[in-house]
Amino acid sequence: MQHVMRFEGGFERNFEAMRSGVREYEGDDGVRHHPVPWPAEANGVRFGFMEQRGKRFLAVRLQYDEEDIVLGHPVRLDTVRHLGGRRFSARPIPLADGPAGALFADIVDLNPELRDQLTALRDRVRLALQTGAPAGQVITTTTNGGVNGEKA
Repeated sequence: MQHVMRFEGGFERNFEAMRSGVREYEGDDGVRHHPVPWPAEANGVRFGFMEQRGKRFLAVRLQYDEEDIVLGHPVRLDTVRHLGGRRFSARPIPLADGPAGALFADIVDLNPELRDQLTALRDRVRLALQTGAPAGQVITTTTNGGVNGEKA
């Protein structure tokens, strides 16, 4: 599974206006921009980040399959913990399972009001990792007849 992170604008100018499903941001030039498209191989969790003044970077949204969650409390990004030592870039940044999992855990910790929604999304990702199923594929379990790991 390939997780990825991409730039979604300047924090001060754009965060308050962020909404689920809205894909553009206002640049420093005052013009609306579309983020760089997600890579075709990005079939895991997709994280959006913004740059705060002083070269601070914050995770502000996550997406998986068709789900798009805007965070009420952004998470300050640590390049070692959350990016596996990679540098920030205007191009999408691929993330391994370890750093993506650490970022996801920090997002859950800092956004308790989204815990149920985030936990359900995390469970879908874990099930896809265990079964090797691509994102969005419905998985019927043979042990309990449920769909996507839920009990029937």
